[in-house]
Formats: sequence, structure tokens, C-alpha cells
Amino acid sequence: MRRFVSMIGIAGILLSMLAGCYTSQKITIQVLHPPEKIIFNTPEDLVLINRELQDTSLQDTLKFNNLKIPLKMYYELKWKTLYGFADVASSSPWVKKVFFDSVFLDSLHFLLKADSMKFHAREKIMTKNQATVGIDLARIIFNDSIYRKHEFVPVNDEEETIGEWLTVVNVDLYLKANWYVYRKNARHFADSLEHTSMLNLNGAGTSYREAIANLPNVREAISDLAYQAGQNEAYHIFPVWDNVQRIYFVNNVDQRMKEAETLAKQNKWMDAAMIWHEIALSKNRKKASKAAFNMALVSEINDKLDLAESWLKKSLELEDDPITRNYLEIIKERQSEYKKMNLKTSSE
Repeated sequence: MRRFVSMIGIAGILLSMLAGCYTSQKITIQVLHPPEKIIFNTPEDLVLINRELQDTSLQDTLKFNNLKIPLKMYYELKWKTLYGFADVASSSPWVKKVFFDSVFLDSLHFLLKADSMKFHAREKIMTKNQATVGIDLARIIFNDSIYRKHEFVPVNDEEETIGEWLTVVNVDLYLKANWYVYRKNARHFADSLEHTSMLNLNGAGTSYREAIANLPNVREAISDLAYQAGQNEAYHIFPVWDNVQRIYFVNNVDQRMKEAETLAKQNKWMDAAMIWHEIALSKNRKKASKAAFNMALVSEINDKLDLAESWLKKSLELEDDPITRNYLEIIKERQSEYKKMNLKTSSE
């Protein structure tokens, strides 16, 4: 009988130890990523402005270092840059609608200048499109650098001594874009932006000519570079939703924690939160601490950053944990970013 009682006691201790074993489950959530430069803090209607020549019959070729770009292709690349900008901007909570329009110039000289538009011209375009903000792609200019080297290329990774010497050609493509940001009824531009994007291409061959022939399609590469340049500019001035990794705590022995985990995996976060909230008020400090951490995650998912901070502080009061402290720092940083963007962080 004593042995039986003893075995029950040991089993109880083991179950208690197992119940105290928590692991973490990874999850991807969306958070609002702040821009590098805050120009806007209210939702706006945008018109993206392209500059083109009045005389569409011109067949000029623009020369940028080693690159020769026909005028028609130059127009296409400018539109590609604006499309890249629009694809990012349209996903921002600071953008309601995006329109496209053109302003026509008299000569090639003005097409390649980076001056801001006259007040009456931009007001006319914004009024026509019922936009509160004008994004003017003043110009794009290209540059490139080509360099070659001889390089020993192994036939396979296992035998590094077996291979051949090849000529390798590297091409760096650069696109510099000049932008202006206008506000409706404002005589001076809100901001001027200039950024350079870069793309690297390489090809290899037994001769310089063969290496050049093995380069990726340069025309397609320039088009990709233009689209990327537009995206980069939008990321620079607009907040956008971004995917980030987070965790929550699970316990495969505690029945209530298992129920909450099942609900979380079904994306029923508020139902899971009802269970975690109950556990967070329990007398078991470790269990309550982990549940409070999970409540902070639910709060962040619902964009209630102040409530997330409150739950993390409660979790730390119950049990000090470096993971919780790190999460609290992330939430505090996001609160600061939200205040700069004039966004609410409260749980109201």
C-alpha cells in the first residue's frame, strides 16, 4: 500500500513538473511599418504625375554613359517607376485613392531637368483628379559601370581543384529618381526627394564577348530597376503593413492552455483570449505570466499597443523573463512610432 501511495505521489510530482513546462509557438502577424520620413499623418488622395514631351513623334535616343535608351522606352520606364510607387502606396493606410496623370513639356531639355512644377500647373492636375497630394516624378537618369575579371570556376563543389578560368563581367546599373511632393493649395512643395537604386548583373564565359552575351536581359533588368525605384520611394514616405514573427506560449499538459492553442491555430484569437484572460488571473504565477504574455499578443494583433504593454508588465511582475522583456521593448518602440504617425495606441 505504501509503495502504491508513493507511486501516486511521484506521478503527481511529475504531472506538476510537466504542467510547468511551456514551449513557444511561432506565428506571423501584420504590423504597420513606419516610413523613414514622415510627411503625412492623415489619409490622402494621391495623383502620380509623369512628365512627357508634347511632341510624341520625336525619336530621340537618350545616352546615359554606356546605356542608350530610346525616348519611347524612357517614357515606359518612368511609368514603370510610378507603377512601383503606386503598388506600395495603395496598400498604405495613409492613402485612400491613387490617380495617374501627365504634364506635357515643350523640349527634351525640360524633360531631363529636375525642377519643381509651377504652382498653377500642379493645382490644375490636383483639382482635375480631386487629389489632396501630388507626387511628381520629375526625372529619372541612369548610370552604369562595367568591370571584368578572370575567375577560377570549379566544376563542382566537391572537387574545388577541378574547373576552368573564365572571364566574368559585372554590370552595375543605377537609377536616380527625383521626386516632388505637393499639397493642395500650398505654394511651396511639401518635400523634394532624390534616391538612387542599384541592380547588379553578371555573366561568365571563355571570352569577354561570351561573358557579355551571357548577361541577363539588360532591358528587362532596367525595367525591374525602375519598378524597384518606385517601390523604394513609396516605402520612404508612407507607412505600410509588414509581416513580422511573434510567439505565444503553449502547454501540452494543461487542458485549458491546449484549448486556447487550438482556438489560436484556427485564428479565433478572441475566443483564445477569453481562456488566457481567465488563466492570467489564476494563483499559479508561472501559468498566469505565460497567459498574460499571450494576452499581450492578442492586444497587438488588434492594434491595441497600450493594452499589450499593460499585459507584458503584468507578465513580468509575475515572472521575470528575457523573452517578455524583449517583447515589451518592441511594443514600446511601436508605440513611439505610432505617436509620430499620429495613430492611436490606446485600448479605447
